[in-house]
Amino acid sequence: MRKPYYSLETLQPNNSVGYLLKRCGVLMTQVAEQRFQTIEISFTQWLVLISLAQQEHISATQLSAYTGHDMGALTRVVDELERRGLVRRERSNRDRRAVEIAITPAGRRQAQEAKRLIVELRNRLVEPFTDSEIDTLIGLLQRLLGHLQSEAGGKAQAAPSLAALETPRRARRKPAHGGAA
Repeated sequence: MRKPYYSLETLQPNNSVGYLLKRCGVLMTQVAEQRFQTIEISFTQWLVLISLAQQEHISATQLSAYTGHDMGALTRVVDELERRGLVRRERSNRDRRAVEIAITPAGRRQAQEAKRLIVELRNRLVEPFTDSEIDTLIGLLQRLLGHLQSEAGGKAQAAPSLAALETPRRARRKPAHGGAA
């Protein structure tokens, strides 16, 4: 068995995987929200739209788990997106008693347009790293995510496909056309 990495004496915020991931997540959200102030939807609304773009129909409970938002906050976000015609609530085909949320064509367009901001931001955030370092970091985070999911015993919902959030490696290396990163 491997010797434990952390001890009561050595665990500090600046070397804690959990603390560093949480701080990075909080700061990335804050920076993204600032960037999204220039467009019609918020970063939080975009997260909902991009999650819905990965599913045909999804329950509010599933969407809450995917996005990490409590049901009250999610309901307010979905209400606003529905008011703007970007999502709709529909009766489930599997269970007519249940209501599912679906993205509209206008919502899909808005999600794709806003994705440009995310691509630019992600590229800006990884500028200090080489492609190899980025690949290593992504691989390590994917392994950590898989380990966390197994530790949760399948109780944790898997996030929507990361393909919706990332630019393929080859696309990063192509010259940009039209000014986008």
